[in-house]
Amino acid sequence: MELLQNSTTQSVEFGPILALTGTSSALSVLGSVGIFVSFYKDPEKCFTFRLLFYLSCADAVNAFGNFIGVIRNLAITEHYSPCDSDDVCIGQSFLTTSASLASFWWTFLAALNHFLYKRSSGSFHLETRRNQVISHFAGWGFPLLIATIALSLGVLGEDYSASSGPWCWIKDCDTIPLSPIFWMFLAGKFWEILAYIGTFAIYMLLKAERWNSLRMNNRLLPLSSGRQSYEAIPPPRGSRNEDSSIDDRFGLLWIFLYLYVTRVWGTIRFFIFVGHNGSPYLPTVNKVDKVLLYFQSVGDSAQGFVNFAGLILLPYILRKSN
Repeated sequence: MELLQNSTTQSVEFGPILALTGTSSALSVLGSVGIFVSFYKDPEKCFTFRLLFYLSCADAVNAFGNFIGVIRNLAITEHYSPCDSDDVCIGQSFLTTSASLASFWWTFLAALNHFLYKRSSGSFHLETRRNQVISHFAGWGFPLLIATIALSLGVLGEDYSASSGPWCWIKDCDTIPLSPIFWMFLAGKFWEILAYIGTFAIYMLLKAERWNSLRMNNRLLPLSSGRQSYEAIPPPRGSRNEDSSIDDRFGLLWIFLYLYVTRVWGTIRFFIFVGHNGSPYLPTVNKVDKVLLYFQSVGDSAQGFVNFAGLILLPYILRKSN
């Protein structure tokens, strides 16, 4: 099976890409289910875990949409023009566009909540009723609003993986309002890049504050060789410190594994696409784009599994080994 040539690339073998996307999507859905089960077994978990639950909902929908894209490509018997996409393609694009935007927002909100928690000595600022309403509008309402506008203007549909994996996103069609690149920015990449910048800035601020705090503590209370450090003492079971350990794992593991490692491949492909402005890729660029397509097909579908592995499974294994 081959991927039809879009406006910039040559055709590539589509079978392995579909297999990778389908496997990654299935694992992501299962990982999200694992997070749901963990949450419902202990609904009194800290507020950050609730943010992880919302994020997992978005990731599960996104992975399910990508899986629909795989099934569609396996079952398709007629190749549509990008300007005339089928209903399954459009519906799947609406699902994945909404879910991807929601994932970016919940990712940023979780990072912001982590930052506020550390700055306020344990007070979750996003946990107030007003801030929760604002968070849910940003996490669900705003993505649905953008996706609905895109749907109503007929810009969702087939792009033959010009800047996505084997699923539908924004029509690679010059007749849509404004341009495909504009809608790719508005319906995904602009918010994704903001999430990159925002989470990285928060991470660096927390690292700088931690470094300054450790430096001050070392000045005031130098540890003797026979004294155990505070960080070596496990918090009492059921304490707020134990409950907040999820924040530390989420703030450190997720920054690198969840957002950057899984999503950066599609962002690189997007800028390659924008840079060529519809002209065919050079042979070397085309080869690089094909390799990145494999990584993107796995990464864009893997967020739920990565969160489950890093925030549920790995801590469980480490606790059992101690």
